[in-house]
Amino acid sequence: MADTPSFDPRDLAAAMLAAIVESSDDAIVGQDLNGIVLRWNRGAERLCHLLARDALGKLPKEVHLSPWFSAEEEEAVVSALARMEVWRREAVRSNGNGNTIHLESSITALSGPDGESVGVLVVVRDITTVKRKELEQERRMEGLRRALDRLKILESLIPVCSHCKQIRDEDGSWREPEVYLREQLQVKFTHGICPACVQRLLPDYFSRPAASQ
Repeated sequence: MADTPSFDPRDLAAAMLAAIVESSDDAIVGQDLNGIVLRWNRGAERLCHLLARDALGKLPKEVHLSPWFSAEEEEAVVSALARMEVWRREAVRSNGNGNTIHLESSITALSGPDGESVGVLVVVRDITTVKRKELEQERRMEGLRRALDRLKILESLIPVCSHCKQIRDEDGSWREPEVYLREQLQVKFTHGICPACVQRLLPDYFSRPAASQ
């Protein structure tokens, strides 16, 4: 009977980790201390429009990519990595197709067996959709606040002409009630006529005798 091959659980753990990194929607990039790209997953390919074979072994600037952090932020990043901290930030960048995208980035120091720093792990997430939803929510909330402000005005005393029933607005102009409400609350009106007005406007119609059966 053939011997069963020895199995090292660490091999499975490494394979699982590699699969997770490769299948992640986030861009995951490993760089050595000189900035050379050593790992470039599929998420990085999609986000940066660059295949791994064209990025591996190169510096980001060599493949015409924006740096992961600006020169002004470099000192803060280096300080954070020296303390083995995770550095995070959000930024707006070009996606290479003429459009801007919102990115959330984190940079983590990678340590070797002896605890020494051997490189950095960069994880970049596209949060453009999230930011758009947040902006849309802010716009809706601002619209609601404006509507509530206008409602407060309507809840207060409204100056109405006792003769023509026009309403005086904040600018001192007199407006028809429909115009005033439409401008203040974006109210839309449909028109009809009530039974009392029909009888008042068409008295002859209602004074006629009922038609014989």
